[in-house]
Amino acid sequence: MFRRAIVLSGGIALLTFALGTSVAGGALDRPSPTIGAPVGSQVVLSFGVPGGAGKFFQLDHRVPRRVTGIPGRVVYVATSNSDSYALTAAGQVWAWGAGGKGELGNGRRAAVSVAPVRVSFPAGVRIAALANPMPYDSGIAIAQDGSVWGWGYNSFHSLCLPKPVVLEPKRIPLSAVTLASGAGGHALFYSRGRVYACGLGSHGELGNGSFAKQTRPVAVVDLPHLPVQALVSSWQGSGALLTDGRYYDWGYNALGQLGDGSRKDSSLPVRVRLPGRVTDVFQGGSTRHNGQSVAILANGSVWSWGSNWAGQLGDGTTTLSTVPVRVDLPSGHLWTQVCSAGYSSYAIDAGGRLFAWGGNNYGQLGDGGHQRAVLTPVAVGLDLTAMSGTATNVSALATARFLPTR
Repeated sequence: MFRRAIVLSGGIALLTFALGTSVAGGALDRPSPTIGAPVGSQVVLSFGVPGGAGKFFQLDHRVPRRVTGIPGRVVYVATSNSDSYALTAAGQVWAWGAGGKGELGNGRRAAVSVAPVRVSFPAGVRIAALANPMPYDSGIAIAQDGSVWGWGYNSFHSLCLPKPVVLEPKRIPLSAVTLASGAGGHALFYSRGRVYACGLGSHGELGNGSFAKQTRPVAVVDLPHLPVQALVSSWQGSGALLTDGRYYDWGYNALGQLGDGSRKDSSLPVRVRLPGRVTDVFQGGSTRHNGQSVAILANGSVWSWGSNWAGQLGDGTTTLSTVPVRVDLPSGHLWTQVCSAGYSSYAIDAGGRLFAWGGNNYGQLGDGGHQRAVLTPVAVGLDLTAMSGTATNVSALATARFLPTR
């Protein structure tokens, strides 16, 4: 599960699935969009069912439903397993979903909030980007000045902070941050040309050569000395897309998630061998029983690898693959964005048309169906500019011509 970027007025980038920003001399440069820029999109959709240990059926949207009550223009959305977050052009963040562990970031504990509530950042903090996805039951946001803020559940130290629960955003000890991503019990950050990680390390997901937990940021080692274009993450898995199109990942690999032909965890980055330069990539997976990646190459083809029990690789089978296989998408489309949730995967073409495949038992494909497994991509009937999925929780930005009635 991961990320990307577009520019807010007066700010850095907002990830539309990974921030593509660079740092020069400690200053934040404006990035170019690395996936579709959701300019002018204001229709926020939710589908699927959020929840970690148990589903929140107050938020059961097995048919895509419009989210209302967010003032201003929404420019980006992100998810965790139990919550959704919307970033507005004014630099505000709004949250809905679970709140018992501080996930809503408003200083209160609430079992669940169906209506969006504003995340309470300190006065003067204007948010420019959201991590996508978020670590388990928590949130991460990047401010205009490059500071990074975390809130929610922190028992795994995925927020790099000392307290186990953080009810309001607190500053994470890094500066000049331009990219962030998190999932499960860890998080990744890009600062001044280096990737940092904190949280659980039991499967090597911190990329520092060890399998130990880290309560504060540690540097990922053995990546080539090139700028990072995108960071991605999934349950105990991590990845980095370099600006030259090479993609490296590390961490959990029991189902072939690393795409290196093995099923052995790695605490160091390994290069995924693909038949071309990667332009976009996303990791999915929310437990040890799933986990897959999907990538777009410069030649327009889409590839995937890892778990496949629900058909989330999109190759017409339910057989896992430890190496990349081509997704069976229809020809005649220019694919611009990919996404993957717990055991579902997605691709958006240049016209915004969404195709989806994999698990759909909670309606997470967005087509109103409830199939256990969809083995090849299907047109969903949604026109999107951006989306985020974690576990069975999906949120998206739709074009104005899509106005759901439910």
